[in-house]
Formats: sequence, C-alpha cells, structure tokens
Amino acid sequence: MRLLFKIICFALCFVVLTSCDSESMQYKNKPDDEFAQGVNEWNEVYHRNLKPRYGNSEPTDKQRMVDKEFIDGMLKDYKDKTIAAKRLANRGWYYFFHNKIDTAMFRFNQSWLIDSTYAESYFGFAAIKEYQGLKSESDKFYQTAYKHDNSDTLSKKILNKIADIKEQQKDTTSMLNAFHRAFNKFPNNDIASGKLGYFYSILNKPDSALKYFSITIELDPNYEQTYINRAFLYCELGNYEEAIFDCSTVIKKNNKSIYGFGNRANAYMLNKQYKLAIEDLNRCIELNQKHPNFHLAKAECYHLLKDENKACEEIRNGIKKGGKYNDRLKEYKCEH
Repeated sequence: MRLLFKIICFALCFVVLTSCDSESMQYKNKPDDEFAQGVNEWNEVYHRNLKPRYGNSEPTDKQRMVDKEFIDGMLKDYKDKTIAAKRLANRGWYYFFHNKIDTAMFRFNQSWLIDSTYAESYFGFAAIKEYQGLKSESDKFYQTAYKHDNSDTLSKKILNKIADIKEQQKDTTSMLNAFHRAFNKFPNNDIASGKLGYFYSILNKPDSALKYFSITIELDPNYEQTYINRAFLYCELGNYEEAIFDCSTVIKKNNKSIYGFGNRANAYMLNKQYKLAIEDLNRCIELNQKHPNFHLAKAECYHLLKDENKACEEIRNGIKKGGKYNDRLKEYKCEH
C-alpha cells in the first residue's frame, strides 16, 4: 500500500507540477532521503532490470523470448554458462566502481540470468544494496552468496574485491567495514588484516593497527611489507627498538631489501645511533646507485656526529645525483 501510494503521488507530481521534472525522477545511485528512495522504487516498478533477480517477477512471453536470445548468444560466445556469468559480473564490478549503479545492476542481473547458481551475482546485489544504505537487503544477499559458494574460494576473493573498490573510491568508512567483513568471514585472510593494520595506522589508531599487523605477521610471516609498515608505526610511536627489530627481521629474510635497510637506518637515526644508520645507508647506496636521498641522510648523520667534512662530501654526492641540496651546503657551511 505504501509503494502504491508513492507511485500515485509521483505520477501526479510528474504530470502536474513543473518542479518535478524528468531529471528529478531519474534513478538515484545512492538515495539519501525518503523521496530519493521513493524515486528508485518508482523506477523499479517500470524497469525490472533495476531490481535484483528482476524482482523475482514472472517474465512476460516477450521477455522470455528476449532472455532466451540473450542466453543463447552468450553461450555461443563463451560455451560455458559459468564463464559467461563471470564475464558479466566483471562488467558489473566495472560499473559499480564507476558509480553507475543502474548499469551495474543490469549486468549482475544478466549474470544471474545466465547462471543463478553462480555466487558472484549475489555479491553484486549485496554490494549495491549496501552502497545504497539498504543493510537488511544487503545482508540477505551476502548470506545467499555464501550459500552458493561451497568452497569459499570465490567468497574470499570477492569480499576482498569489494573492499578494494571502496579503497580506490576513497570511501574510508565503507572500506574499513568491507575489510572487517572479509576478515571476520575468513580469519585467515592476511590481505584483509594487513589492510586493516595499514589504514588504522594512517587513521592514527595505533592499538588497532598493531593488533592487525601482528595478526597478519602470524598468518604470513614471510611478507616483508607488514614488518615495514609496523616498523614505520613503531617509529611514529617512539618505539625505536621495536622498529629496528622488525626491519632486522626483514633483512634476515632478504639481505637485498632496500626498504629493510632504509627503514632501519631511519630508526637508528631517530634513536641517535648514527654510525649504525650510516652502515645501513651505505648498503642502500650499494643497492640503488641513483637515489640521492640516501646521501642526504648520511650527511645528516655526519653533521650530527660533528664531522662536517664528510657531511659536505655526502651533500655534494647527492647533488651530483640530482638532489636539490644547495641549501644544505650553506647550512653546513661547505665550501663550493
């Protein structure tokens, strides 16, 4: 009754009031009030493509014929219905990423039409409804998607994909929620835990960041970047010994890790262990002959050690490699 009332009201508004133009009645990607949600419901009545699974409505004879032609054409091109469904879902994610929600829904519906047992279309419906703020609908589609993925392989992949899309869209709240869902569903998901650690560190929530960094290291002790990320956070917190330990762990696993040596040098400098920092910076220069900033860091170490001749020498070496350090020549009172 509520929907019928809205349809009647919108129809009258559309016909009678000049302020209710065709643009105001267009489908809303993300309805933010009751009117916008009503506009979407109005559109969904006349366009079954806008509703997940075509609204479970019984297709007309003409629609059946069109659907059959579409299915036959896809199977002719891809030979296998699951492969065809996957290709259509990929298009759905493309439009979802670009915030073209109506077109994304069209593509996920087509994926579902080709193979209603393939889980990815349900994930698409869930992601769209979540984006539109319709949580209860979204949750139902997530649960349906899980049921259609017996191995959980696709579920883990797609949950990470949704979170990755939110990250690229710079939607921080939705991204964190998505990575939390991916991790809570799959506690062995080191990609999700690593991302949570990284973004919590950026958001200045060190307790949460350290929690997820530790989880990630436990899940994948050979992934260097997590140690580097945690070391960077330790430096910001003033825990230099912990940062040095994490960087040393990276170096033990990979003695050619320029990130391990570079970040350890930074931690040594912050901890006023300048001679050890110089040793690591020398190793960085061996690994990358072109980067001028390693010489700048060495110059700073020598300057703090009161060895101005070597500080000036490193500044000149950095300038030869393209560094813009003429101001340091003046600061260190170097002779040109």
